[in-house]
Amino acid sequence: MIHHLAITPKNFPESHKFYTEVMGFKLVKIVKRQAMGGRKAGWTKHVFYDTGKGSYFVLWDLHLTGLEDDDWKAPISTGLGLPWWINHIAFEVDSLEELEEKKQTWLAAGNKVSEVVHEFITSIYTKDPDGNMVEFTCNTRELTEEDRLEAERLLVDDSPAVDPDYPGMIYLPDGRVIEAPSSPVEPEPAEAGDWENTASSY
Repeated sequence: MIHHLAITPKNFPESHKFYTEVMGFKLVKIVKRQAMGGRKAGWTKHVFYDTGKGSYFVLWDLHLTGLEDDDWKAPISTGLGLPWWINHIAFEVDSLEELEEKKQTWLAAGNKVSEVVHEFITSIYTKDPDGNMVEFTCNTRELTEEDRLEAERLLVDDSPAVDPDYPGMIYLPDGRVIEAPSSPVEPEPAEAGDWENTASSY
């Protein structure tokens, strides 16, 4: 089990409000210390929140000497040059009913929510104040030996994927619901012989 995961927001008060009021996490501990390097290096707060599942989520509140806002980027994906949906943080809930409650809480707070039904979990997604994707997810079936064997096979399979991304639903705070279909599946490139056969049919 992961004990805690820590990230650093640009605006600590704003992120604290999001993770307590919107995500529903409980502040349980703060460690306030000088930074590595002693007093001249500045100081920090390591702020722990109980996620309700036996693990903690942590925000850094940094007060480091010489560190300016322009020196670093907070987003854990776009800050590294990756698409926004790559690195994300998922928190587990116990039931689909609880997942729906989380979705309604997000919407009431003015957040756009995406929902995706995967083959073994159902998940909802939104973004925190820094644009990080956060997720609540619910297991909908147990993983099996067949799943493990498939994972072993796919681990060494570096051929391009043929299955499209998952479809989903987008829920807006104003009550609108938008269907988000899978991306169109592009046809496989034709072999030379296939192209000749196709061209001759025109």
